Amino acid sequence: MAFFSFSLFDNSFSFFSKKFEKNQIYFSKNITLWKELNNKKKKIQLNFLKHEIRTKNNFIGKKLLICLPPKFGLGDAIEYSLAIKSLLKSQKFLKIGIAFCSDYSFVFSKFFSFSNVYPLAISLTEINKYDTIFHATLEIQSFKFQKYQRSNIAIEVCKHFNVPLHNFKITDKTDKKKLIKKLSIFPVSTSLIRSLPGFVIDAIKKNFQDKYKIEIFTDNSDYGNFLEKSYNNNFIIKKPKNIKSLIKEISQIDFGIFIDSGPLHVAKIFDKPGIFVETSVSNSILLSNTSKISTVKNSYKSEYCNGPCGLVDIFSFNKIVGCYETNKLTFQSLKILKNLKQLQRRNKKEDNSYFISNPVGCIKKIDIEKIIQKINLTLKEY
Repeated sequence: MAFFSFSLFDNSFSFFSKKFEKNQIYFSKNITLWKELNNKKKKIQLNFLKHEIRTKNNFIGKKLLICLPPKFGLGDAIEYSLAIKSLLKSQKFLKIGIAFCSDYSFVFSKFFSFSNVYPLAISLTEINKYDTIFHATLEIQSFKFQKYQRSNIAIEVCKHFNVPLHNFKITDKTDKKKLIKKLSIFPVSTSLIRSLPGFVIDAIKKNFQDKYKIEIFTDNSDYGNFLEKSYNNNFIIKKPKNIKSLIKEISQIDFGIFIDSGPLHVAKIFDKPGIFVETSVSNSILLSNTSKISTVKNSYKSEYCNGPCGLVDIFSFNKIVGCYETNKLTFQSLKILKNLKQLQRRNKKEDNSYFISNPVGCIKKIDIEKIIQKINLTLKEY
């Protein structure tokens, strides 16, 4: 886990428009910032640059600084935000800060309107305004295995602080009976075991193109670029330039077809109708607090997994890259490993290219008929 501190001898260094003051101590978890400082330490005049040790709390005060992990996705950002909203509503805390928001600072500061947000780094001066420093992935045991046995982040955080999870919705009260004219497909995930394969997209087009406009949302990931090239002439392609644009687009959809937690969570906030195609992460984890999104359940079974297995991404074990079934392992086998970081060391570009053409078992066996049937049934309700 990257957690480090540094101090500059002069004011010569800025990073992504963040200006650091000289002789001020800063803390960060941004891996790119660490590499930049470490690689240029002969050119940048540093007082010091060092790794820090995270420590657990024996006491929880009234001013809480929640330190997020170095890497997380949009769905995680939404879940953390829902938990923090609930903590504030409980009135157990006078002040809550959120550190290391990284690319998702817009979600915390603008979308959820949190005041004390520190995207890249936080100074020691700011840290001293809090009496409790809470590293989420250190304090909450289940978060240690989030990549291999996904849990509901919002629920886990609320459970840890013994507060109820509150619902949060942004609804358009004047547009409850909006006529559905367009289907919006969100097929891309950061993981190929949570991405919608092309044959499902083709089936949706075949069954619904005569009655509805169909659009696909992509991004700059390997799979997003593959979809854009493959379907550019057959669909309306949407490629939001940033998180802010994506959220705005989701707020305007008629009906969504989701497979990953990021767009799904945003759609839940805006109370949008749709379906969720369950893959490796259970709908019971991702679909709390909504009645408008139906699930196409994953009933895949093999000797080593029962869908949904809880795995978030493919991993490498003994030089074999894949899922639990590919590696002939169970979650319990991974849980006892001392070094989980080794599982993430693989050639992502090459492996992603392979799994686009050769999906894992539960993706390969997605039931198209169930999806078409569920879309039809859900559309009839609106």
